[in-house]
Amino acid sequence: MKLVVFLLCLTVASTAVYALDLPSLARRERARRSAHAGKPARSFGDDDLERYRRRRAPDSVPATPPAAPPPPVAAPRDLTREKVHWRKEAQQHEREVAKVEANLRRLEWRLNEKRSRRRSREWLTEDPTIGLLEDSIRTLTEERQRLEERFRERARKEGALPGWIRQ
Repeated sequence: MKLVVFLLCLTVASTAVYALDLPSLARRERARRSAHAGKPARSFGDDDLERYRRRRAPDSVPATPPAAPPPPVAAPRDLTREKVHWRKEAQQHEREVAKVEANLRRLEWRLNEKRSRRRSREWLTEDPTIGLLEDSIRTLTEERQRLEERFRERARKEGALPGWIRQ
């Protein structure tokens, strides 16, 4: 690793020394200027500006190619319609979630009832429906979470603003 750093520093230092070779830079600049010495520099005067204004292009400058047409502009969003649409979608979603929650409350009530009966009759007998009710409650809870996640993800992908889907 130290070797790599040393070689990198050596390379940078040698480049810096090469760049500081002022006499060679001066010679190159003189050669470049002497090569262009015979050619007059183009200067624009008032006559050239007037000619450009009348023709929209000077004689010696080639015309520029026509610009590409601008990309099509997307139609503006109708936020009012989208808001109404997503409010309706949110209401439909809330109805679906309410059905799942009603089933969930019913199952929880049945589970609590089974547990209380079991306590009152002693704990000697095992009720197999308690395990089934617990599994059903777990499944409905997961389904409710999936419904929420799917709805929020679909709204996000379709560009709904967060306030439109809140109730």
